[in-house]
Amino acid sequence: MGRGKRDALVRHLKSEGIGCEIYYPVPLHLQPCLEHLGYREGDFPASEEACRGVLALPMFPGITVEQQARVIASCATFLHRRVRRVA
Repeated sequence: MGRGKRDALVRHLKSEGIGCEIYYPVPLHLQPCLEHLGYREGDFPASEEACRGVLALPMFPGITVEQQARVIASCATFLHRRVRRVA
């Protein structure tokens, strides 16, 4: 999932009161604290792509089946709407 689609999904989930987060918007090798290592954009393309598309959905030991179903349904609704717009 690219950054635009991921960010739209984040907005959608948050509008429905479902928590989600982007924990690593910048790959580790591009973080200021690791600048001294000399890595540049393009050195770790898989890491960079992951940072553009990954988000954390609610996941914790106490999540109920109902809560899981709500997150899944919300993601499915978002994806279904995007597919219909393209078609």
